[in-house]
Formats: sequence, structure tokens, C-alpha cells
Amino acid sequence: MVAPVSPTRTSATAAVANPKMMKSAKEFESVFLEQSFGHMFAGLSGEGPLGTNGAGGDTWRGMLVQEYARSVSKAGGVGIADAVYRELVRLQESKAHG
Repeated sequence: MVAPVSPTRTSATAAVANPKMMKSAKEFESVFLEQSFGHMFAGLSGEGPLGTNGAGGDTWRGMLVQEYARSVSKAGGVGIADAVYRELVRLQESKAHG
């Protein structure tokens, strides 16, 4: 059985309780951030690697957005991973008791 996660528990402590669930929650946060950052950069146009039009600019922008999302997630994220982890634990516990 997985120990419940309190709202004050840190990501590091939560990862010890169930590292697979925490990894999934962090991956979810990274994908969410990538989608959010992608929308922020979608309207750029003009000179330079982020503003060039065409396949080259789109590819470069996509890779940069993906790296930004990974960096933010690795640096602690924005709190989504912890919330997702707590919800996964809550759902697992309700299935175990239900």
C-alpha cells in the first residue's frame, strides 16, 4: 500500500513513496509545459532562428520549446507534478478501499 501524500510533502519525499507515479506526474507536467510554451511561441515571425518561417524555423522552435519545458520541469516545475501525484495516490487508495 502507498503512503498518503500530504500537501506539504515535497517532490523528493513523494518520489520515495512511489517513484514510478512521481516519474509519470513529472512527465505529464513536462508535456503540459511544452504545450503551453508552444502556444506562447506560435505567433513569432521575423528574422532569426525563432522567427524564420518554414520547416527549419518550426523544427528549431519545437526543439527549443521542448528544452524549455524540460528545464523548467527539472528545476522544480510549476507544481503540477505534485498535484498530479497526489491525485494518482488518492485514486489508487480509493480503488484499494472501494
